[in-house]
Amino acid sequence: MKENENIKFLNLIYQNAEMGLLGIDCVLDKIEDEEILKIVKEQKLEYEKFCKDAEELLSKYGAEEKEISALKKLSSRLMSEAMTINKEDKNIIKLMIEGNEKGVIAIKEKLNMYEHKENIDPEVINLAKKLYATEEHNREEFVSYL
Repeated sequence: MKENENIKFLNLIYQNAEMGLLGIDCVLDKIEDEEILKIVKEQKLEYEKFCKDAEELLSKYGAEEKEISALKKLSSRLMSEAMTINKEDKNIIKLMIEGNEKGVIAIKEKLNMYEHKENIDPEVINLAKKLYATEEHNREEFVSYL
């Protein structure tokens, strides 16, 4: 039971970070403002680290990460393309804030669900809390650019 819940939670963490990477990859080449570009590149590195950390913990349980479905990836790309068609940095910032907000909600919901279960590995909870804090920070980092 312990491993299954830990694996499930780790995959949710992995997919949350993967979704952040997907969003960034969709807009990275459209950003014109150097300061915003720097922030987005830093955030990409953060999400890559979360994916790596989740993968390492999953391997501890003898499991592999489950990536986001192809349909969800396609949907995200199409939405990003539509919202950034005019390539204005302000639209990209709005999209990034919305993505962070979705990430905050998703990870907080799962944290509330798993955090007080005694069979959840504290390392998994700590990784989720770090991801939650990062999502919050990333969202706030963009608000000043609106």
